Amino acid sequence: MWALETRSIARSRADDRSPFSYLLAQHSSPVDREYSPAAVGKMQNLRLAVAALDRLIVQPYQVFSHHHSIGHPTRRRGFVDGLELRNGEPTMQIGGGLCQVSNSFHWVALNAGMRIVERHRHGLDLFPDQNRTVPFGAGATVVYNYADLRFENPLPIPVMLSARLDEHSFVAGLWTTRDPKIRVRVCEKNQRFFESDGTRFRENQLWRTISTVDGDVLTDQEVVHTMAEVRYEQ
Repeated sequence: MWALETRSIARSRADDRSPFSYLLAQHSSPVDREYSPAAVGKMQNLRLAVAALDRLIVQPYQVFSHHHSIGHPTRRRGFVDGLELRNGEPTMQIGGGLCQVSNSFHWVALNAGMRIVERHRHGLDLFPDQNRTVPFGAGATVVYNYADLRFENPLPIPVMLSARLDEHSFVAGLWTTRDPKIRVRVCEKNQRFFESDGTRFRENQLWRTISTVDGDVLTDQEVVHTMAEVRYEQ
């Protein structure tokens, strides 16, 4: 089935990034560089993801696919065991750590005005907000080849992905060739904690407003609705 999607899925890469000089959105998330098997494995997997994603071009009305772009994370391709959460429990899996990539690019795509085609939410709220850099519920989990992250470029101009590893962070961005004359704001609404049948839950919504540079609202709508079981003490 994937072979039939060739035309609609972004595959080409920019030889020269200089034409893509306008930054639509960018996000930096911390990376643990402690010397441990989990951290070392995650860094290796992130390096391979960066090599696959950096300078990828999404033409107008093309779709970015996390799985198409990175491919199957296998040992033969250089992926190694890294830390991954399964059902709220830490486990070592081949390709572990790639959810940091999908989390980052989902948030960047929202803030760049991209149309989210496929996104799967995390079902658990595992950590309090002390070190959270984006709103609760902004992430996107991926499981090859079952749960993908996909977004479409709705702009009339191409968009280029940027991905890099800095000393202490993974940095994801979306760039284009000129100002598309829109402004995007993503905000959290209606957050609450509640209890049902002895289990605590957290619920919220993310709303996105897209406006013209003159302030005329083009869209104002809910883009994410999350309800997850809370696994920590408040």
